[in-house]
Amino acid sequence: MTGQTHVRDVMVEMTQAIRSSQTLVAARQRMQGDMRVKSLVVVDDNDRPIGAVRYNDISTAEAGGTVGAVTVAGVPTVTPDQALSEVSGLMTEYDVDRLAVVDSSGAIVGELTRSALSHAEIVGSSATQMRETLSDADAGIQTPVYQVHQDMTVVGSDGSKIGKVKNVLSDSLSGSLTHIVIDTGLVFSHEHMVPADLVDAVNGDEVRLKVVKSDIEALPDPNPEA
Repeated sequence: MTGQTHVRDVMVEMTQAIRSSQTLVAARQRMQGDMRVKSLVVVDDNDRPIGAVRYNDISTAEAGGTVGAVTVAGVPTVTPDQALSEVSGLMTEYDVDRLAVVDSSGAIVGELTRSALSHAEIVGSSATQMRETLSDADAGIQTPVYQVHQDMTVVGSDGSKIGKVKNVLSDSLSGSLTHIVIDTGLVFSHEHMVPADLVDAVNGDEVRLKVVKSDIEALPDPNPEA
């Protein structure tokens, strides 16, 4: 259906899978190496998904065991053609941060991560608001985002500081502002591209968003290779 986002639109290459025969120590090292990873897809010896292993389960298990001993069985897989609206609640239900994406034969073709799903949901839920914002711009009405500029402080809807405005992006054809780039890093730069319609208000040198910091951290880095 037109305008609907599917798994294939946001899925990525499978990188966080582990065999059930591997040790819990190996799984723990994998997840501790990247603190953004809270679960791994568990596969059998034929690389077919059979469940998931979660960091919380590993931390309470005996150190000498295998991944199979704490695998959460029955975690659903998804297919590239499924709409995100059909699968949006599965990660919360099973307390995982990724799902295996499989083809018609059951072979893994990628993974759907919580961060990709969250980003798609934020963008999708704000699409109507974005159209209204651009309509205001066309009518000559000044909306909050037009007051945003570099180095302004950014806070969330709960009032907590998120970071600083690094850049403001506009459409090359219409000139309408589309995104602001926020640097959330304290020591090292960590940028996130935020849709303009998520700006709620501008007060002096402070930009208030309609979401909180955890929502922003799920959005993409405009310079992933930096």
